[in-house]
Amino acid sequence: MQQGEIIGDAQKKFTHIVNHIKDLGKVFEEEELNVKILKSLNRTWQPKVTTISESKDLTSITHVELLKKLRKYEMDMIRMAEEEAKE
Repeated sequence: MQQGEIIGDAQKKFTHIVNHIKDLGKVFEEEELNVKILKSLNRTWQPKVTTISESKDLTSITHVELLKKLRKYEMDMIRMAEEEAKE
């Protein structure tokens, strides 16, 4: 994930790459995909990555659920930044 890139764009790239690898016969476990997603996030995401890693068993959620949580967090952060800018 590049600095300033939104999670939706990172998700598209991730899904594209994973789908191509799956086409070659590689089978991924959910935990492996979740770890790859978390490792691909830039430093601004580190507090959220730490929270998720410590509070969730990465085998218990799908990578789709993880990406939904990350999108929600991103939207919350954008909303908070907009509210701060108004003040």
